[in-house]
Amino acid sequence: MNELKQENNIIIRQLSWKQPFASLMLHGKIETRRWKTNYRGLVLICASKQLYSEDVLESISGHNQIIRIINMLHPINLEDTLGKTIAVGNLADCRPMQPSDEDSCFVKYYPDLFCHIYEKVRPVNQIPWKGSQGWRTLTEDQKKLLHYVDWQPFF
Repeated sequence: MNELKQENNIIIRQLSWKQPFASLMLHGKIETRRWKTNYRGLVLICASKQLYSEDVLESISGHNQIIRIINMLHPINLEDTLGKTIAVGNLADCRPMQPSDEDSCFVKYYPDLFCHIYEKVRPVNQIPWKGSQGWRTLTEDQKKLLHYVDWQPFF
């Protein structure tokens, strides 16, 4: 049964992530952004059409976190997910990042980052999705295209 269709009249926002961070959301990642948000509710997690280069990823995450990311996401081919829907999660909280958040965020600590805390992140069918920067609100027609899928993490 498509539980997303039961969520008519509920706002679902959409946000894009560069890979590998979009897929890590299915593994309990705490998202980091440079901006604070007061929004609380459902968010469609989409992978942008470009993934981070190894150099940029190392500058964001550091070597130890890259090893964790590789181990966590093996054997997923991230290129197969680019420009597609990944999951829906409930954005439950937003707070400043703390040094102790590095492992949960898979990034190095930066004092100007905010932790966007998601709960109940569930995979959806991967369909092509034109992302954009910033928040977008899904239409009822867009919600009808999505459904939750069965999925087991690789760890």
